[in-house]
Amino acid sequence: MQDKRQYKRYSLDLIEINGKMSLADKVEIIDISVGGVALKADRRLNPGREYMLKLGEKGKSIDVTGVIVRSILSGIEERADGERVTIYTAGMRFKEGSENKIADFLKSIEHNKKEASPATDDRRLNVRFQITTPGDKILDFPAQFKVKEISLSGIRIQTDQSLRIESMVPMGLTLNNDSAINFNGRVASCRKMEDRGQALYDIGVGFLDLTDRDRTLLKTFIDYLVMLEVNAKGEKTGL
Repeated sequence: MQDKRQYKRYSLDLIEINGKMSLADKVEIIDISVGGVALKADRRLNPGREYMLKLGEKGKSIDVTGVIVRSILSGIEERADGERVTIYTAGMRFKEGSENKIADFLKSIEHNKKEASPATDDRRLNVRFQITTPGDKILDFPAQFKVKEISLSGIRIQTDQSLRIESMVPMGLTLNNDSAINFNGRVASCRKMEDRGQALYDIGVGFLDLTDRDRTLLKTFIDYLVMLEVNAKGEKTGL
């Protein structure tokens, strides 16, 4: 079968390159307190991993960082397009030092709720309650990946995070001599695989929004890979 790619891909068997990407998902808040939050997401959140949560309510938003303490499979949901997705319920414990910021945010929500409903005799402030008003609840977290192949148009990577095909993901690579390039990656393929019992994903990503500087650095790095490949072949043949 003929390879229809515009640019040749080069394997990184002779050199190891890792990269970072910033992932963001919308999540559903179940309930929240100054100490932590329970939420639902369409991906498994790894216990022990740090995430940043953006909470929005009526034009006001805060960013808080926390650590996932539990994550369990809770069901299957069908989206509007007919796609069935796995849903996980997770608990996050906020990092120390954010209590005052979260308390102020919760008091603001509580104040809005009281204005929207008649007063009652029970004037206790709810310590833990649901955020039911519309707003952005975004979970943002850094993830790492290993580059398996690279070309002038894209990369094939391996990571423990699945990515939605056609999604755009901010990414960065550190090439030879610590030269870094940053770009938006378009996910072209995502295939699940197993490695020693661990779920990994083999993902094809296309480069978007590369600057002229980044293209030059990428071309220089690929030329370096070509040189390594030629030298390795020469050593095998004794030339």
